[in-house]
Amino acid sequence: MGASFVHECRYRVESFHSDCTSHLSLAVLGNQLLNTAADHAEHLGIGRQALLEKNEAWVFSRLLIQMDHYPYEFEPYAIKTWIDSVSRFFSNRHFAIFDALGKKIGNATSVWALMDLQTRQALDISQALPDHIDCVAKEHPDCPIERTTRARVTAAEPAYTFQPRFCDIDYNGHLNSIRYIEHFLGALPMEVLRERPVRRFEIGYSCECHYGEPLAVYVSSVGNDEYDLELRKADAIVASRAKVIL
Repeated sequence: MGASFVHECRYRVESFHSDCTSHLSLAVLGNQLLNTAADHAEHLGIGRQALLEKNEAWVFSRLLIQMDHYPYEFEPYAIKTWIDSVSRFFSNRHFAIFDALGKKIGNATSVWALMDLQTRQALDISQALPDHIDCVAKEHPDCPIERTTRARVTAAEPAYTFQPRFCDIDYNGHLNSIRYIEHFLGALPMEVLRERPVRRFEIGYSCECHYGEPLAVYVSSVGNDEYDLELRKADAIVASRAKVIL
């Protein structure tokens, strides 16, 4: 398996990376998936700095995480990532998560778009990065994740409201992708999440959210172990949808 096509990063669950159950928090795992993807992109020559020189950046469109087990505090773990496929406007990247013994404990898949930072519009990857198709891995770990499903929220009243602050904003000038995950989980009952860890989390991003604008999270329970969520702007535009399965 070519190292340039399947990239591995190793981590440890630091005390400030764990949640109230002393396991790796879902938000930190999301950050480490991004870190692994970013490190791989640097090795492929399509990382942040190279793109910024052209006033371009990779942005998230979708993320799905499916975990069998979360590493415990101070335990090491590893993430492998590879580009699975490329279309005109999207690059599909997969991940596999392994415990300290090398046993796979989770998978993730993500969809990325290439944005023009001046126009804030998606670019044609085949034109902007014509060699990107050559980065697709021909050999890689299995990534058996079920197809994504659409969250359907019927709640009339928000469960949680907030306004993005300084620490919520990323270098692209909008609400950080992982902050969405934190705010979605923050709208769910702590006593539920403490007893039943998130088995599957999927999120889709529709539009950017900015500093100081009023945002609201709406939640609908689909069953004892499943929730559909939406992040809405003041004008009722849906900025993001998520589904949580415990």
